[in-house]
Amino acid sequence: MAGVFARVQRVSRPPVASPYSRNALLKRGIHQTPIALKKKKGVAKDDEGDLFGSGDVGESVFSDDLFAGQVTDAAGTKASTSRPAAASRKLNPEERLARFQQLHKFVADRVGQKPSSQSPQVRNAAWQHLFGLATTKEQMEQVVELFPRWRDSRRQFNAKNAEMFVRRCEELHCPTLALKVFSDHPKYGFDLSSLPVARRLLHSLHTEHPLQDSITLTALFGVYKLPAVSSDLVSCAMLTSACFKHGTQQSLTVAREMVPHLKGLLEKVEPRTMQLPRESVERAKDASKEKAWLAWTLTKIERALNKEGVEHSWLSQWRQASGHAQLATR
Repeated sequence: MAGVFARVQRVSRPPVASPYSRNALLKRGIHQTPIALKKKKGVAKDDEGDLFGSGDVGESVFSDDLFAGQVTDAAGTKASTSRPAAASRKLNPEERLARFQQLHKFVADRVGQKPSSQSPQVRNAAWQHLFGLATTKEQMEQVVELFPRWRDSRRQFNAKNAEMFVRRCEELHCPTLALKVFSDHPKYGFDLSSLPVARRLLHSLHTEHPLQDSITLTALFGVYKLPAVSSDLVSCAMLTSACFKHGTQQSLTVAREMVPHLKGLLEKVEPRTMQLPRESVERAKDASKEKAWLAWTLTKIERALNKEGVEHSWLSQWRQASGHAQLATR
């Protein structure tokens, strides 16, 4: 299996290597021993609290009490910016930009080996607020530039940071920025923390970006000690679909060799457990979104197998039993 991915890496690699591709990483097969991700000793424990109010990155990201407590204004005086909960409201674009710039400066002044300000310290959830306040790829890039300085401060990103970072990169159509960060752990110190986070990033990459990006990401599964892509149903389906779509002789070879893995994974999953919920609230949950991604990619894989004249009754039957086939015909 590792040899198959090594072949597709060579074929799908662009003439000029991307700035974030690390030679050692691209030479690795997915099932090879992952590189060591060394952690600095004495790292401060992550603070789940939020210097600026709630750690929730929902509406509170845009509320007036984001900077709860005291902050220093342009005149150098301190004033409380807390507001009663009833006064919370969403920010207009100008206010949101101002909050982003204010929070970005606050963090920038307090991270790194020699921060210009020592107090108050930046709490971990401030990153989630920065991600939520960003509205463009350029603003996300500004945030990413601070990541090495957070590492230099002997601080670590947590799983919530990774989830929000990937989600926001997806929403702002810049998943390659997240790939760049996760591909260079020595520089950014940001872990690809979980399989759901990896799936979301793969979903963002596999349809609208070069196949090489998806291959690079799936190689990182082993680096971050996540299950191999060939052993995870949702990831396996997305990568197989991407290889079929790429349409080169080598990518089709990979897709065909992934199909038996996909079949084996489907045989282990009861189709009814992957039915999509009808309630809108349930469909909005991440677990339901993954089911939708699976339904969508299996539909495309069945079409590809049908085009190639390959026997695929096993896939048709599974899709019928899960209700995916009926949804695709609506």
